[in-house]
Amino acid sequence: MSKLTKVPPHPSNETVEKDDVAAATAVELAMEVYSCDAKTAAAHRAIEAWVEKREGEFTFWLHIFSNLKPDYVQRAPSAP
Repeated sequence: MSKLTKVPPHPSNETVEKDDVAAATAVELAMEVYSCDAKTAAAHRAIEAWVEKREGEFTFWLHIFSNLKPDYVQRAPSAP
């Protein structure tokens, strides 16, 4: 039988990194759909989810909206 270590292993950052990539991808897609900056796109998606009573999606977009940094807020490329 193996001995248990007294120090717990460090949690993996892999899950956090995957979540960050998923959130960034969602924001970029929302920016394309709404043709606006990231914060406005997240607000649109949150309002849409709230109106349609999709609580989990609303919470996701609210979290994204509140955690976007000002330097990430940039205008999506305009359509040709």
